[in-house]
Amino acid sequence: MNHDLDGLLEFLLYVGQAKRTFRTGWVLRGVEKVESVADHMYRMAVMSLLLPTVSEESKVRCMKLALVHDLSESVVGDLTEFDGVPKTEKRRRETEAMLYLTSLLPADVGREIFSLFNEYADQKTNEALLVKDLDIFDMLLQAYEYEKLQDEPLFLQDFFNNSAHNVKTENVQHWLGQLMDCRNSGKQFQLPSDSNLNTILKHILYDEQGYFLYNLPGNDLRSKADRIADQRKQQQKENSSVDTTELLSNLVKGMQAHEINCASTNDTTTATTTDSTTTTSQQRRNSRRNSDERKKFIHHR
Repeated sequence: MNHDLDGLLEFLLYVGQAKRTFRTGWVLRGVEKVESVADHMYRMAVMSLLLPTVSEESKVRCMKLALVHDLSESVVGDLTEFDGVPKTEKRRRETEAMLYLTSLLPADVGREIFSLFNEYADQKTNEALLVKDLDIFDMLLQAYEYEKLQDEPLFLQDFFNNSAHNVKTENVQHWLGQLMDCRNSGKQFQLPSDSNLNTILKHILYDEQGYFLYNLPGNDLRSKADRIADQRKQQQKENSSVDTTELLSNLVKGMQAHEINCASTNDTTTATTTDSTTTTSQQRRNSRRNSDERKKFIHHR
């Protein structure tokens, strides 16, 4: 295989790793279903497209900065103040990671990406300052989403207290003002709902509590998906006008209950007994309490 292609594929695999790299701050706060670094960078890139009163050239520059600024975290992870790593050491590790990642690419492309990384880190250009504000705004918007998704208003208030005042650019200040007004007024803003297809996929992969079915082997999951697809095809043949979404959802739930029961029966590992009266909100509080203890430990080690 061509050496350049080898390097390109390895680089793209690291980009893929960003999709599996959690954002540390949410984990430490006990948030459920934490976003990835790639999730964060993607929405920032979309935000760049939406910036008003910004030239097209600057928008493109901002998009590039957004897509590159946290790429080193696919190698070193999302380092935070609670990891006990000084800012200078954090910069050194991230720079070293970017030097390696960009070395995998053709020289001209590698130089551009490394230059974008340094531009954002140095915070000296208008675009870098703007993207830094988008970084903060996306974090606060995500915090608002988590509060809504977990039905726990204001439980991520510390993120707003520590970061909102750092937004300096007029465009992003305006967006942030709208978000704060919405959040503080308690407006019943509805988050987008899942598509029918995504709902079905979640039924395949998750149980009723939203936990991934790790105890089902990959082959079982594939067989399950095949059975659902066959069932849907059969229904469509019999009646092309029937909406099978509800039928499929019920079918998958039934299969989950059966397969989870089988997996539990065959599991020889001693299960830890959980108090059935423990509520979801109590579990969240416990999770955040453990997170607070972890932060104290890391901070003082």
